[in-house]
Amino acid sequence: MTDPHIIYILSDEHCGTAMSHAGDQNVSTPNMDQLASEGVSFRNAYANCPICTPSRGTIFSGRYAHAGPVQFFFDVYKATSPSTATILRTAGYHTAYFGKWHCGVVQDQEPDEVRQNRQDYTRWPMRTPEYHRGGFQDWFGFEVNNAPFEGFYYHQNEVNPRKINGYQTDVLTDMAIRYLNEYGHQKPLFLVLSVEPPHFPLGVPDQFMRFDPSELKTQPNFSDTPEMREKLATYYAMIENLDWNIGRLSDALSRNTQFTDNTLTVYFSDHGDFMGNHGLFERKENPHQESVRVPAIFHWPNQIPAQGMRNELFSLVDMLPTTLGLLEMDMPSYLQGKDFSSALLNKPFVEPNHVLLEMCGNPRWNLDFLDWRGLVTNKWKYAYYETGHELLFDLEEDPYEQTNLVDSQTEIRNQLRQQLLRTLAETREPYFDVLIEHGVRLETPVINVSTRKHGGISPTWDKVIQTN
Repeated sequence: MTDPHIIYILSDEHCGTAMSHAGDQNVSTPNMDQLASEGVSFRNAYANCPICTPSRGTIFSGRYAHAGPVQFFFDVYKATSPSTATILRTAGYHTAYFGKWHCGVVQDQEPDEVRQNRQDYTRWPMRTPEYHRGGFQDWFGFEVNNAPFEGFYYHQNEVNPRKINGYQTDVLTDMAIRYLNEYGHQKPLFLVLSVEPPHFPLGVPDQFMRFDPSELKTQPNFSDTPEMREKLATYYAMIENLDWNIGRLSDALSRNTQFTDNTLTVYFSDHGDFMGNHGLFERKENPHQESVRVPAIFHWPNQIPAQGMRNELFSLVDMLPTTLGLLEMDMPSYLQGKDFSSALLNKPFVEPNHVLLEMCGNPRWNLDFLDWRGLVTNKWKYAYYETGHELLFDLEEDPYEQTNLVDSQTEIRNQLRQQLLRTLAETREPYFDVLIEHGVRLETPVINVSTRKHGGISPTWDKVIQTN
């Protein structure tokens, strides 16, 4: 088998249900749908740690965040840690990265251009040190823009950033297409195109703003206000812009004889977004479906049979071993994910019966940001928070997770708690097993001195938080 080129298209904050082939009645994603219909889209794909930095570490290391090279928000990809890029380079690949990395923020790495014009740059304009780039060779990346019309990136080993003149998804896709058209190496290519949209702040070129907020079909757990509907309309528009750019990239591959029919394309996101459900928007970090469900679409002409949607429990820790499995490469012993290549090739496959979910080293923007560990099966969702609170949802009977059964379904709760402890032991959990088995009684109330209204979705607020 000739080694294929590999293209990862990685978005940020795209909930896995928000595609037309996944059943969303609002959004139109014909290019994602085509990749899925010609390949495989996992209906039950999960982000193991639904926040940017540790999720990205999980993707490129094949290890859970709590036991991997990137363990918390604003952690860095450790300088000597193996990655998808380093493994593929050893196998003869050339590697390139375009867009958001968010695994290399070192606080003092602001070059002269940024320091002298600090007002022209967003909150985290740091240059990614070379040894925190996960082994990628050609570099056109940045840490965090959070400014879809006012971005910047660092070009190769240049010291100062270059401005992104235009809408980020459009410009980065232009850059990736130009790179593909000019690619001159004899080696197969592993390229990552990583865009922030539909991550907030919400914004999109005007031609994509086609939605009437009042006409959107929403879930039963949606916080139905005009403001939420307007935000949701923009979120959908950003997804449709992303889909349009995926189509442009697919067309460029099909027109290039070096890449057509010999490219494995994978589209996925690092986590979801609540999108107004459960009263939250521009939030994730919790074990609910809107936060942890992600797209995971695999397309490889003449290799991956057209299967459309598959139901196995896939998660982002499986991305690296699955990629290596498709290439028939040896599997490093330290990988913690599962190789799904047999499923993608429509061969006999034994699916996992659960997926480990976690929040590891969250950024603590306010009191509602808590660490937790959890499991999801085809029927149940269980999570244990650092405060000792627990969640238990029956996903078959309560798909929108509106009824916490932790006090009524005690037998199921106890079974899942024990399964979680076994899974944590198997994956080198550093501390949560102690909390679950030996945690002390929570001392309350906690005085909240923030001027922001307290609250959120972490199960801590009843008689726990007292506003000063």
